[in-house]
Amino acid sequence: QNLMNYKKLLTTGDVASHCQVSYETVSNWIKSGKLKSHATPGRHRRISREDFIDFLSTHDMPPLDAPASTPERRRLLLVDDEPAILNLITRYFQRHDAPYELATANDGFEAGLQMARFRPDLVVLDLMMPHVDGFRVCKLIRSNQQMCDTGILVVTGYASDENIEKAMAEGADSWLAKPFEPADLAQQVERVLAARGKPVLRKAIFSR
Repeated sequence: QNLMNYKKLLTTGDVASHCQVSYETVSNWIKSGKLKSHATPGRHRRISREDFIDFLSTHDMPPLDAPASTPERRRLLLVDDEPAILNLITRYFQRHDAPYELATANDGFEAGLQMARFRPDLVVLDLMMPHVDGFRVCKLIRSNQQMCDTGILVVTGYASDENIEKAMAEGADSWLAKPFEPADLAQQVERVLAARGKPVLRKAIFSR
């Protein structure tokens, strides 16, 4: 990625890699006129370095010389309308120096915004929330091509067979009933990330 700092012309692959989006998303940016480009004789799209820098600045995206995020630290989005639950999980992970970057949301609407901003590797998702519930959030994540490989671990105080089956049908990877021990949640997080091909690259010290 550092080579992009010296290239005058960038490919759609370069842009997709830097912005952590799919080729289709980059193509849509070009088609809509948001990202300037030109075609080569072989009909490949090329983006000038200057135009890409302007695009990143206009859309508040990481600059071209931004350091790449370290793969050891997976991104977790915690979604729950109970502040006590969010605080419990956050404090536990911080206290045990867990290899995660954390973001939180207290309802389904805010979760949608955080998905776009934070781009989590895994979402810990409460099912029963006001306005936009966890079932709907699951469905929205799985219907978005840029988010479809995100892990989803649902947590709920209403772990009926019907609710669990519905959550899994909407795309959840696993579930955990409330109340739970934070250590059990941590284990489930690692399992889901591993199953999604995003294993934690250093062993979390809180694992049993």
